[in-house]
Amino acid sequence: MDRVNFTVVKSFGRLHLIPDIDSLRLWYVPNVNGKLAPESLGACDISIPLDAVGGLWATARAFLYGVESLDENIIIRKSEGDILIKLYRDKPKGTQGSLSGDELCWMRIVSGRTEEERRRIKLGPRDLLCVELACSSVLALSTSPLYQGTKSTLPSLD
Repeated sequence: MDRVNFTVVKSFGRLHLIPDIDSLRLWYVPNVNGKLAPESLGACDISIPLDAVGGLWATARAFLYGVESLDENIIIRKSEGDILIKLYRDKPKGTQGSLSGDELCWMRIVSGRTEEERRRIKLGPRDLLCVELACSSVLALSTSPLYQGTKSTLPSLD
C-alpha cells in the first residue's frame, strides 16, 4: 500500500476504503469459512468517481453527527450492469419523525442479482468516521500537486 486506506471490518467481510486522486475505491473482500476470500463471489472492487465523493462525505458526516440528511445514492453505470452504492439510516425513531440518535446506519453495495452481490454493511460511529475521513482524503488528494498522475494500489490482506 502506497498511502493511507481505511478499513471497515465485519464478521462477514472487510471493506477497504482507498482514497485516490480522482475516486474513492471500495474494495470488499468476503469472509468465507473464517478466511478472507478476494476471489469468491461477492468480492468487488468499485471506484466512486470524484464528483460523487463530496455527497458521500456530506452524508457520512451528517449521519456521524446525528443531523437531518437524506440518503446518499450513487449509481455507477458499467457495461456489465449498474452498481448501486447507498448510504442510509433507519427511519427516524423520535417523536413526530425526528431523529432520536438510535437510528442504525448502513452501506449497501449492489453489483448484481445474486444475494452475494447485494452487500449490506451496518456502520457504527467508527465506520462512519472511516467513510468520512476516506472521502476527505480523496478531496485533499485531488487538489494536491504531489499526487497528480499517481494511483494507489490494493492493500495486503495480511
